[in-house]
Amino acid sequence: MRCESRNNKIQRCNVRTGNRVDLQRVIGGRCSKGRDWGFTATQIWVSGGCRAEFAYGYRNGGGYPTPLPQPVRDFAGTMNCESWQYKYQQCNVRTNDRVELTRKIAGKCNAGRQWGYTSNYIWVDKGCRAEFGYGYRNVRPPEKDKDKGPSTGLIIGGIVVAGGLLALLASGKKKKTDDAAPESGSGSETTYPAGPPATLSANLSALPSASRPSVQNCMNDAARQIGVTGGTRLSYDKLISLEQGNGGWRIRATMTATYPDGAKQVEMYCRATPSDIIQLDFA
Repeated sequence: MRCESRNNKIQRCNVRTGNRVDLQRVIGGRCSKGRDWGFTATQIWVSGGCRAEFAYGYRNGGGYPTPLPQPVRDFAGTMNCESWQYKYQQCNVRTNDRVELTRKIAGKCNAGRQWGYTSNYIWVDKGCRAEFGYGYRNVRPPEKDKDKGPSTGLIIGGIVVAGGLLALLASGKKKKTDDAAPESGSGSETTYPAGPPATLSANLSALPSASRPSVQNCMNDAARQIGVTGGTRLSYDKLISLEQGNGGWRIRATMTATYPDGAKQVEMYCRATPSDIIQLDFA
């Protein structure tokens, strides 16, 4: 296929490359691999005026040599996803509900704020430009993380709110309206005035010291989500499980969130490093 950079602008040509691309013929400009052209599992890109013809993939779909670039750790592949001019960008790829930021290129890239993902795409916003590792090299995720992808909830106030939290709020309202006639014009969603992060009360001194920065990151993001859905206070009640893995920590804990109509017990599951939230869910 041909992929051409016009007016020195970057051009992305979507195609399943099988992680194998070779430059066949230069049509115009300078085409240095890694500088003027490159590829991911789902696209070939060119920039700086490079215009060329590329061959990609494998004819018989088998007997693959080591793919280039090689997967990071045990990821199925890596790809760049970039927000230009502070605009939202969605990069389509099968993530198997696993995505990690492997290299920041530019801008702020905080999980849940400037980037996130679903099973079908990675998204970036507000100038975040980064390289992401996605999926599993052997397709099937480790058993302990199977079916534990991040919630794909609503974006409220610039924060991706975990679907589990939204479901809890909605179920709370449903239970309430079962006992009383609904008000005229009321919707199916529970809504409270969005506010700043909830006041967090969490004593982590009993946890291993190495885990505390990652766990604190989880707690801070949970407080932001409780606040943006109208809660005012979040307290850490009881640890259910804590384990280390994949460069970060996994924590499951019970917490109490205070809302205008009362307190709600929630169970939080979070995977994080000291700087990134990989997954945050409520049940």
